[in-house]
Amino acid sequence: MKRILLLLLTGTVIYISSCTKEDNNSTGDPCDKFIDTWHCKETIELDPPTYYDVDISKDPSSSSKVFLDGFFGLGLGKGIYATASGQTLTISNEVLEGYTFNGTGTISSNNNSISWSFTVDDTNGPQNVTATYTRF
Repeated sequence: MKRILLLLLTGTVIYISSCTKEDNNSTGDPCDKFIDTWHCKETIELDPPTYYDVDISKDPSSSSKVFLDGFFGLGLGKGIYATASGQTLTISNEVLEGYTFNGTGTISSNNNSISWSFTVDDTNGPQNVTATYTRF
């Protein structure tokens, strides 16, 4: 009887130790880690920071793009597209409300914040913008 209990206990330990925790991107979809509502702190060159919320969702027409709704504090229902690759979102010549955006955002190793560096050009020359998105 002791042998049977020992075998059962050993088998249980081996089974439990062989299980691995799934990560946040278990589907392999490069967009999944970015999908959420984020609180943004944004600074344009020497101006004081502004704060607003951004909803990031998948672009249904592309497996590697996301839609940033509320980007640049222009309000929900207005946004741009970015391409996801690894830990980075890339904005390339996206136009919204007369502004042209270019730059990148990099998600942290724990997927709880995104650090942005991009330019915005309203035809008067580009301005440098930095922003930090934080998960709610």
